[in-house]
Amino acid sequence: MYQGHSVLVILPALNEANKVGKVISKVPADIVDAVLVVDDGSTDETAQEAKEAGATVIQHKVNRGVGAAIRTGIDYALANGYDITIVMASDDQDEPAEIVRLLDPIVSDGYDYVHGSRYLAGGRRVNHPFHRTLMTWFYSLSFRLVVGYPITDGTNGFRAFRTAICKNINLWQDWLDRYELEPYLYYQAIKWGFRVKEVPVTKIYPADARVGYTKMRPLVDWWRIFRPLVFLFLGIKK
Repeated sequence: MYQGHSVLVILPALNEANKVGKVISKVPADIVDAVLVVDDGSTDETAQEAKEAGATVIQHKVNRGVGAAIRTGIDYALANGYDITIVMASDDQDEPAEIVRLLDPIVSDGYDYVHGSRYLAGGRRVNHPFHRTLMTWFYSLSFRLVVGYPITDGTNGFRAFRTAICKNINLWQDWLDRYELEPYLYYQAIKWGFRVKEVPVTKIYPADARVGYTKMRPLVDWWRIFRPLVFLFLGIKK
C-alpha cells in the first residue's frame, strides 16, 4: 500500500528475457503491492524469468499486441480491486525508482491520470537517438493540436492512473490491440475531464544501437499510434 492506496505495476512483455527480471527486482516493494507481467506470446524465457523474480504472470498463447497485453493487466487490476495501476516498460527503459513521482500527484493532489515525460524539466533522455527525439516531438505536437492539452511526451509508456477511470473509457475494442490503446487512453482521460498531469521521468535506451530500443515497425506501427487521434477527432471511433 502507498499512503492507503493499493498499487499494481503492469509490465507488458514480448521476448524480454534477461531484462524483465532486472526490472522487477528494481520495483520498490514498500510502495507497490504487486507486479503483473503479461507475457504477450514470448518465445523465450520471459515468463519463467518473471516468475522467478517474484511477479505474477499471465501468458497470452499468441502475440496479440501491447494494447491487448495492457488491457489484460487492467482487467486483472479491476478484478482484484487495485486502486492505482502503473504501466511501464519491461525492457529496462524506465526507472522504477521514479514510480513515486507518478503516484504522489494521485494520492496527494487528487489527480486521476499521471503521464511520464522525458522532456519536462527534471526528466532525462539517456542514449536517445535524434530521430527518436524528432518523432516523439512531432507526435506530441500533433496530440496537442488535436486534443487541446499541452502534453510534452505523448509516446511515453510510463504512466499511472486510478484504475476506476477505466470503467468510463472503452478500452475493450479490437482495434486497440496493438499500439493504439495507449494514446487512446491518454486522449480519453483528457476528454472525459479526468484530472491529468505530466511529471518528469527518465527514458533509457541501450548504448549499443544494435540491441534495439523498440519493437515498433516503421510506417505501419507509426500509423497505429496516430490513428486514435485521427479516428477520435473525426468521430470515426468512440
